[in-house]
Amino acid sequence: MPRSVLRSALLILFVGGCAQDADMPAPAAAPPIDLQAMAAAHYEGYGQALATGQRSAIPGFYHPDGALIVFNGEPQRVSQAELRERYEVAWIPPAWFTWEDLRFVSLGADQLIVTGGFRWLTAGETDTTRFIYAAVLVASDSGMGIIFEHETLRP
Repeated sequence: MPRSVLRSALLILFVGGCAQDADMPAPAAAPPIDLQAMAAAHYEGYGQALATGQRSAIPGFYHPDGALIVFNGEPQRVSQAELRERYEVAWIPPAWFTWEDLRFVSLGADQLIVTGGFRWLTAGETDTTRFIYAAVLVASDSGMGIIFEHETLRP
């Protein structure tokens, strides 16, 4: 069989197989995900866990594969196991914590960036420390997870 005939036959089969029957309804699209509402709820819970020292809850706000965390310019890739070790063993909760001016901006269908800041009061101190904050969140079947987090002391 000549190649041109074979190509034409394959093209007809492909186009015919991809064409939708006029009597068949179009598949229903999944409802759009409100990433900003999901992110706001995520950060409400995350802030509450930080403020109340819920050590075992905090790693759950990060992506199951871990995250890249940058603190004052020093990057560190951490796994979920390292996050659990950090928060459940070594971390000292604040005496007081609050987010400031968080904004959520979509980066795509399942990602968004979080910008803003937070204030942290260390036990025994008389004034809060202010931080500039940014993070990237990814939506997954298990919810939202932080894959990148950046915290810098505010000058």
